[in-house]
Amino acid sequence: MSKIKIREPRQARSIEKKRKIAQAGIKLFREKGFHHTNTNEIAKEAGVSTGIVYHYFQDKKAILLAAIDEIIPKFDVKILEELHLSKDKKILQGFLSDIIDKVVQFHKTFKSCHEEFEAMRHSDPDVGKHMNQFKDNLLCKIADTLPALGFDISNPHEKLDMIYDMIDHYCHSVVVHKRDKVNYDDMKILIVKNILILSDLDAQFFE
Repeated sequence: MSKIKIREPRQARSIEKKRKIAQAGIKLFREKGFHHTNTNEIAKEAGVSTGIVYHYFQDKKAILLAAIDEIIPKFDVKILEELHLSKDKKILQGFLSDIIDKVVQFHKTFKSCHEEFEAMRHSDPDVGKHMNQFKDNLLCKIADTLPALGFDISNPHEKLDMIYDMIDHYCHSVVVHKRDKVNYDDMKILIVKNILILSDLDAQFFE
């Protein structure tokens, strides 16, 4: 039996159909997890036949990668939009705190499949590469934006990588691995302080 040739949609209707399948995947992966969702269920949720799904996606993993393409760029755009609104360094603390809250909420939205996705990120080269590309793109865009906003930060790429990992660890701790002895409000304040120190802005806030 020959393999179905994967279509790359060009017409608006086909593009929307592929997007609808990816969105159905997002919904079911979030509700049931990746490994507990099958292609038939995704097709049913999207309102298409299983055959149509395979015209656009080689397998379930391809749907996951398309789902990542659907979710993360929208979130990144919000981060960059808010960064442009934080030109006034006096409101930077509030901005950073708000961004951390938004990232926490993003993690909570996908809490049920969080561990599964994290495992795939490390065990599946395609998923890991996809996620790392989005991280790299976001941090490069932020690094390129900072000078225009009046932020003169030394070693921006290295520091942004550290900041990203700090926030990511905080979110994992709050959403998945919460400890009774940790005050997470205090932890968030400490993260904001460390971000300001890394950004060479701490003297303006903590003299």
